[in-house]
Amino acid sequence: VGIKDDNVIVGVKIGQESVQNYINQVKNSTEPSLIIDIEQIVIEHKIILFIKVDEFPIKPVSFKGKYFKRVANSNHQMNLTEISNMHLQSLQLSWDAYESVDASYEQLDTDKIDKFLAKVNESGRFRLTGDRVSNLQKLNLLKGDKPTNASKLLFGKEQTLYNIHIGRFKTPSMILDDKMLRLSLYEAVKETMYYILSHIKVAFEFTGEIKRTEIFEYPKKALRELVLNAIIHRDYTSPIDVQIKIFDKKITIFNPGRLYGDMTIEKLKTDNYQAQTRNKLIAEAFYLTNDIEKYGSGYIRVRKEILE
Repeated sequence: VGIKDDNVIVGVKIGQESVQNYINQVKNSTEPSLIIDIEQIVIEHKIILFIKVDEFPIKPVSFKGKYFKRVANSNHQMNLTEISNMHLQSLQLSWDAYESVDASYEQLDTDKIDKFLAKVNESGRFRLTGDRVSNLQKLNLLKGDKPTNASKLLFGKEQTLYNIHIGRFKTPSMILDDKMLRLSLYEAVKETMYYILSHIKVAFEFTGEIKRTEIFEYPKKALRELVLNAIIHRDYTSPIDVQIKIFDKKITIFNPGRLYGDMTIEKLKTDNYQAQTRNKLIAEAFYLTNDIEKYGSGYIRVRKEILE
């Protein structure tokens, strides 16, 4: 305080109570209350104030009851989803790690759990030697005997909230085929891929081998990576469906939730972006079963598959 935007030093006039008033004003306007440090510095015989605000570990901090973020050169008020995501991220938690308020262990499908645990051991990425319940507890998919939101989505006997709406389109308004999937997550990946592959072109190559070679219109590995991304990283606090539209010459995939953390489109176009995960337990489960990698290499592999 005391330096103009063009770096001209004008100084400030401060009384005996001015510094304390600044400190009290910030403290009373923020929640949780921020305590700032103010240092008086004399430059060219003029007093300027150097105000230091230490980063608060739990975010966001409100100003007069409202939450703001800086976008370019202006302040934008945050919505409830942005506030919630930032709070969970600062605590290194995620929505899927919380206990599911309306679920019990009896509502989980033991066959799905057993297949999952067997696949984890088969992958070699983690070794589970206990019984079914203790193994889920070890992976934080059970809190005591209470399912987390992740385990409900992964192993629930019924999935009642989240849809994958998928269809074959001629034009944006001409629907040739339409299907709504409401399944646990591993089943959802499998059925979504089955639908997509049954509605895209495929050529057959005969190379002299007994079995013919199928050449799909799009690389299957790239499609599966994008389907996994849409299901694993969607915002499960939103009721909006994952939407997949298959056109003659393109496929569009939409899932609710903005890019997480400080991820941007520009970063995704590079080969060295830092992965950030909205649903940590769901992503961990798919990693342990060797369905995904953990290091944000998904879009890199998609580009490689399409290029080849």
